[in-house]
Amino acid sequence: MNSFKGSQRCVLELLREPSFLVEINNLIKSTDANVDISDKWKPINLTYYKEAELRDFLSSQFNQKIGYDIANWWLAVKSSNSRTPNWDLISTCTINNQKGILLVEAKAHVKELEDESKGKSLAKDASENSKLNHTKIEEAISIANDGINESGFVVSISRDNCYQLSNRIAHSWWLANQGIPVVLLYLGFLNVKDMNDGKYKIFKTDTDWQTCFLNHAKQVGVDTLLNQKVECGQGSFITICKSILEK
Repeated sequence: MNSFKGSQRCVLELLREPSFLVEINNLIKSTDANVDISDKWKPINLTYYKEAELRDFLSSQFNQKIGYDIANWWLAVKSSNSRTPNWDLISTCTINNQKGILLVEAKAHVKELEDESKGKSLAKDASENSKLNHTKIEEAISIANDGINESGFVVSISRDNCYQLSNRIAHSWWLANQGIPVVLLYLGFLNVKDMNDGKYKIFKTDTDWQTCFLNHAKQVGVDTLLNQKVECGQGSFITICKSILEK
Protein backbone atom coordinates (compact mmCIF):
# COMPACT_ATOMS: atom_id res chain seq x y z
CA MET A 1 0.00 0.00 0.00
CA ASN A 2 3.04 2.29 0.45
CA SER A 3 3.24 3.10 -3.26
CA PHE A 4 -0.31 4.49 -3.26
CA LYS A 5 -1.25 7.83 -1.75
CA GLY A 6 -4.16 10.18 -1.45
CA SER A 7 -7.45 9.38 -3.16
CA GLN A 8 -5.98 6.37 -4.98
CA ARG A 9 -4.97 4.75 -1.69
CA CYS A 10 -8.29 5.68 -0.11
CA VAL A 11 -10.25 3.92 -2.85
CA LEU A 12 -8.12 0.79 -2.47
CA GLU A 13 -8.56 0.87 1.30
CA LEU A 14 -12.31 1.17 0.84
CA LEU A 15 -12.35 -1.79 -1.55
CA ARG A 16 -10.66 -4.09 0.94
CA GLU A 17 -13.05 -3.22 3.75
CA PRO A 18 -15.51 -6.02 4.61
CA SER A 19 -18.13 -3.28 4.74
CA PHE A 20 -17.38 -2.07 1.17
CA LEU A 21 -20.80 -2.93 -0.24
CA VAL A 22 -22.58 -1.36 2.72
CA GLU A 23 -20.46 1.78 2.41
CA ILE A 24 -20.84 2.21 -1.35
CA ASN A 25 -24.59 1.56 -1.26
CA ASN A 26 -25.00 4.10 1.51
CA LEU A 27 -23.29 6.67 -0.69
CA ILE A 28 -25.55 6.03 -3.69
CA LYS A 29 -28.82 5.24 -1.89
CA SER A 30 -30.48 8.46 -3.14
CA THR A 31 -30.15 7.28 -6.75
CA ASP A 32 -32.08 3.98 -6.58
CA ALA A 33 -28.87 2.18 -7.55
CA ASN A 34 -27.50 -0.87 -5.77
CA VAL A 35 -24.23 -2.80 -5.92
CA ASP A 36 -24.29 -6.39 -4.68
CA ILE A 37 -21.87 -9.28 -4.39
CA SER A 38 -22.66 -10.48 -7.92
CA ASP A 39 -21.53 -7.19 -9.45
CA LYS A 40 -18.07 -6.66 -10.92
CA TRP A 41 -15.83 -3.71 -10.25
CA LYS A 42 -12.41 -2.43 -11.20
CA PRO A 43 -9.94 -2.09 -9.66
CA ILE A 44 -10.75 -5.30 -7.81
CA ASN A 45 -8.39 -4.80 -4.89
CA LEU A 46 -4.76 -4.00 -4.11
CA THR A 47 -3.52 -7.38 -5.36
CA TYR A 48 -5.34 -7.06 -8.68
CA TYR A 49 -4.86 -3.34 -9.14
CA LYS A 50 -5.13 -1.82 -12.57
CA GLU A 51 -6.54 1.56 -13.51
CA ALA A 52 -9.97 1.18 -15.03
CA GLU A 53 -10.74 2.17 -18.63
CA LEU A 54 -14.33 2.09 -19.75
CA ARG A 55 -13.66 0.47 -23.11
CA ASP A 56 -12.11 -2.58 -21.41
CA PHE A 57 -14.75 -2.73 -18.69
CA LEU A 58 -17.63 -2.47 -21.16
CA SER A 59 -16.12 -5.17 -23.37
CA SER A 60 -15.85 -7.61 -20.46
CA GLN A 61 -19.06 -6.78 -18.57
CA PHE A 62 -21.45 -5.86 -21.39
CA ASN A 63 -20.24 -6.76 -24.89
CA GLN A 64 -17.23 -6.17 -27.11
CA LYS A 65 -19.14 -3.98 -29.54
CA ILE A 66 -19.96 -1.31 -26.97
CA GLY A 67 -16.33 -1.33 -25.80
CA TYR A 68 -15.28 -0.73 -29.39
CA ASP A 69 -17.96 1.91 -29.91
CA ILE A 70 -16.97 4.04 -26.92
CA ALA A 71 -13.33 4.07 -28.03
CA ASN A 72 -14.42 4.95 -31.56
CA TRP A 73 -16.57 7.80 -30.23
CA TRP A 74 -13.68 9.20 -28.20
CA LEU A 75 -10.63 8.57 -30.39
CA ALA A 76 -9.92 9.17 -34.06
CA VAL A 77 -6.87 6.89 -34.05
CA LYS A 78 -6.71 3.86 -31.77
CA SER A 79 -3.26 2.44 -31.05
CA SER A 80 -1.30 0.88 -28.21
CA ASN A 81 -0.37 4.41 -27.09
CA SER A 82 -3.86 5.92 -27.21
CA ARG A 83 -5.95 5.65 -24.08
CA THR A 84 -9.42 6.56 -23.00
CA PRO A 85 -9.82 8.23 -19.58
CA ASN A 86 -8.94 6.25 -16.45
CA TRP A 87 -11.40 6.00 -13.55
CA ASP A 88 -10.79 5.58 -9.83
CA LEU A 89 -13.54 2.97 -9.66
CA ILE A 90 -16.05 1.46 -12.12
CA SER A 91 -18.69 -1.03 -11.02
CA THR A 92 -21.71 -2.68 -12.51
CA CYS A 93 -24.85 -2.07 -10.50
CA THR A 94 -28.62 -2.31 -10.71
CA ILE A 95 -30.54 0.90 -11.34
CA ASN A 96 -34.34 0.60 -11.36
CA ASN A 97 -34.11 -3.13 -12.15
CA GLN A 98 -31.73 -2.50 -15.06
CA LYS A 99 -28.04 -3.29 -15.37
CA GLY A 100 -26.13 -0.03 -15.06
CA ILE A 101 -22.75 1.44 -14.24
CA LEU A 102 -21.41 3.28 -11.22
CA LEU A 103 -18.53 5.63 -12.10
CA VAL A 104 -16.50 7.01 -9.20
CA GLU A 105 -14.11 9.96 -9.29
CA ALA A 106 -12.34 10.39 -5.94
CA LYS A 107 -10.49 13.38 -4.47
CA ALA A 108 -8.45 13.78 -1.29
CA HIS A 109 -7.41 17.45 -1.32
CA VAL A 110 -8.31 20.79 -2.87
CA LYS A 111 -5.43 20.93 -5.35
CA GLU A 112 -6.75 17.85 -7.14
CA LEU A 113 -9.72 19.90 -8.29
CA GLU A 114 -7.78 23.13 -8.78
CA ASP A 115 -5.35 21.39 -11.14
CA GLU A 116 -8.26 19.98 -13.11
CA SER A 117 -9.75 23.40 -13.87
CA LYS A 118 -7.47 23.46 -16.88
CA GLY A 119 -8.17 22.18 -20.36
CA LYS A 120 -6.59 19.18 -22.04
CA SER A 121 -3.06 20.04 -23.11
CA LEU A 122 -1.42 19.13 -26.40
CA ALA A 123 2.36 19.01 -26.66
CA LYS A 124 4.01 21.27 -29.23
CA ASP A 125 5.70 18.24 -30.75
CA ALA A 126 2.55 16.11 -30.66
CA SER A 127 2.24 13.46 -33.34
CA GLU A 128 -0.34 13.71 -36.08
CA ASN A 129 -2.32 10.94 -34.41
CA SER A 130 -2.34 12.86 -31.12
CA LYS A 131 -3.59 15.95 -32.92
CA LEU A 132 -6.37 13.96 -34.56
CA ASN A 133 -7.39 12.48 -31.21
CA HIS A 134 -7.28 15.92 -29.60
CA THR A 135 -9.76 17.17 -32.19
CA LYS A 136 -11.98 14.08 -31.88
CA ILE A 137 -12.18 14.51 -28.09
CA GLU A 138 -13.25 18.12 -28.58
CA GLU A 139 -16.01 16.94 -30.94
CA ALA A 140 -17.16 14.17 -28.57
CA ILE A 141 -17.50 16.51 -25.60
CA SER A 142 -19.24 19.12 -27.74
CA ILE A 143 -21.81 16.56 -28.92
CA ALA A 144 -22.43 15.50 -25.33
CA ASN A 145 -22.76 19.13 -24.27
CA ASP A 146 -25.38 19.77 -26.95
CA GLY A 147 -27.25 16.59 -26.01
CA ILE A 148 -27.41 17.54 -22.34
CA ASN A 149 -28.60 21.04 -23.20
CA GLU A 150 -31.32 19.54 -25.39
CA SER A 151 -32.46 17.62 -22.30
CA GLY A 152 -33.30 20.92 -20.61
CA PHE A 153 -30.07 21.69 -18.73
CA VAL A 154 -27.56 24.44 -19.45
CA VAL A 155 -23.96 23.24 -19.30
CA SER A 156 -20.75 24.23 -21.06
CA ILE A 157 -18.53 21.16 -20.73
CA SER A 158 -15.45 21.44 -22.89
CA ARG A 159 -12.11 19.89 -23.75
CA ASP A 160 -10.54 23.26 -22.95
CA ASN A 161 -12.09 23.94 -19.55
CA CYS A 162 -12.32 21.61 -16.53
CA TYR A 163 -11.32 18.78 -18.84
CA GLN A 164 -11.58 15.92 -16.39
CA LEU A 165 -15.04 16.88 -15.13
CA SER A 166 -16.13 17.55 -18.70
CA ASN A 167 -15.02 14.14 -19.92
CA ARG A 168 -16.68 12.42 -16.94
CA ILE A 169 -19.99 14.07 -17.76
CA ALA A 170 -19.58 13.36 -21.47
CA HIS A 171 -18.95 9.66 -20.87
CA SER A 172 -21.95 9.42 -18.56
CA TRP A 173 -24.10 11.00 -21.27
CA TRP A 174 -22.75 8.62 -23.93
CA LEU A 175 -23.42 5.52 -21.84
CA ALA A 176 -26.95 6.65 -21.05
CA ASN A 177 -27.54 7.14 -24.77
CA GLN A 178 -26.60 3.50 -25.30
CA GLY A 179 -29.28 2.44 -22.84
CA ILE A 180 -26.94 1.96 -19.86
CA PRO A 181 -28.10 3.98 -16.84
CA VAL A 182 -25.27 5.68 -14.95
CA VAL A 183 -24.54 7.00 -11.49
CA LEU A 184 -21.55 9.36 -11.55
CA LEU A 185 -20.25 9.74 -8.00
CA TYR A 186 -17.77 12.45 -7.09
CA LEU A 187 -16.38 11.20 -3.81
CA GLY A 188 -14.42 13.36 -1.39
CA PHE A 189 -12.33 11.59 1.23
CA LEU A 190 -12.14 13.51 4.52
CA ASN A 191 -9.11 14.00 6.78
CA VAL A 192 -6.76 12.00 4.57
CA LYS A 193 -3.67 11.47 6.71
CA ASP A 194 -1.01 11.13 4.02
CA MET A 195 -2.13 14.42 2.44
CA ASN A 196 -2.18 16.30 5.75
CA ASP A 197 1.47 17.32 5.67
CA GLY A 198 1.13 21.07 5.21
CA LYS A 199 1.57 20.89 1.44
CA TYR A 200 -2.09 20.25 0.67
CA LYS A 201 -5.40 21.62 1.86
CA ILE A 202 -7.46 18.59 2.80
CA PHE A 203 -11.21 18.29 3.18
CA LYS A 204 -11.95 18.21 6.88
CA THR A 205 -15.73 18.21 6.68
CA ASP A 206 -18.42 17.37 4.16
CA THR A 207 -19.06 21.10 3.82
CA ASP A 208 -15.41 21.64 2.81
CA TRP A 209 -15.75 19.04 0.07
CA GLN A 210 -19.20 20.08 -1.14
CA THR A 211 -18.20 23.75 -1.36
CA CYS A 212 -15.00 22.97 -3.23
CA PHE A 213 -16.69 20.68 -5.73
CA LEU A 214 -19.63 23.03 -6.28
CA ASN A 215 -17.29 25.93 -7.08
CA HIS A 216 -15.41 23.69 -9.51
CA ALA A 217 -18.59 22.39 -11.15
CA LYS A 218 -19.98 25.90 -11.65
CA GLN A 219 -17.17 26.66 -14.10
CA VAL A 220 -18.86 24.44 -16.70
CA GLY A 221 -22.45 24.50 -15.43
CA VAL A 222 -22.32 21.01 -13.95
CA ASP A 223 -23.67 22.35 -10.65
CA THR A 224 -27.08 22.39 -12.38
CA LEU A 225 -26.86 18.62 -12.92
CA LEU A 226 -26.22 17.62 -9.31
CA ASN A 227 -28.84 15.21 -8.00
CA GLN A 228 -30.81 15.59 -11.24
CA LYS A 229 -31.67 12.68 -13.53
CA VAL A 230 -30.67 13.61 -17.07
CA GLU A 231 -32.70 11.70 -19.65
CA CYS A 232 -30.60 10.77 -22.68
CA GLY A 233 -32.54 8.90 -25.33
CA GLN A 234 -32.50 5.28 -24.21
CA GLY A 235 -31.27 5.88 -20.67
CA SER A 236 -30.36 8.44 -18.04
CA PHE A 237 -27.51 9.49 -15.78
CA ILE A 238 -27.29 11.26 -12.46
CA THR A 239 -24.33 13.06 -10.88
CA ILE A 240 -23.97 13.10 -7.12
CA CYS A 241 -21.37 14.48 -4.71
CA LYS A 242 -20.71 12.66 -1.44
CA SER A 243 -17.98 12.40 1.19
CA ILE A 244 -16.61 9.68 3.40
CA LEU A 245 -13.90 9.39 6.04
CA GLU A 246 -10.80 7.56 4.84
CA LYS A 247 -10.53 3.99 6.08
